[in-house]
Amino acid sequence: MPIELRETRLPGIGVKYGFRLAGGGRVSLIFHNDGKRELYWFRRSEDEEPTAVIALDDDEARQLGALLGGAYQRPQIVEDLEMALGELQIEWVPVPDESPLIGKTLAEAALRATTGITIIAILREPEPVSGAQPGDVIQRGDTLVTVGRAGQYAAFHRALETGQTPPA
Repeated sequence: MPIELRETRLPGIGVKYGFRLAGGGRVSLIFHNDGKRELYWFRRSEDEEPTAVIALDDDEARQLGALLGGAYQRPQIVEDLEMALGELQIEWVPVPDESPLIGKTLAEAALRATTGITIIAILREPEPVSGAQPGDVIQRGDTLVTVGRAGQYAAFHRALETGQTPPA
């Protein structure tokens, strides 16, 4: 069922977003111009006063968004897929903010050739990159969806952090 998101500009304040919940309530979020967010939960959609209000700074809001979006929890289907892969595993690996590989293509980074880890997708805002290709560029804020053997990940993490890879 599609969710109807309502957007209202609040001059001098920011933007208000709201939608109805399947359980009958509704949620409103005020995104202030200074980065602060206020989340309002209404138990029933017709309620005038919120049941709860949560104020978040920018970092807190981003962390909550990542949690709600599933960045830290693998869906059961992924767990099942990992069982089917046997020795291979799928890992979501955030690119460190200071990685020397930022700005390089996957081909230039040569991570598969040097570590054995394959990047299959890139989680990126506003649009993820599915079916990552050699010409895709690593960007700050990316999370790399990878496939490899457990023993290969230490070299992969080291390469992302330092740019140094073991000889191919």
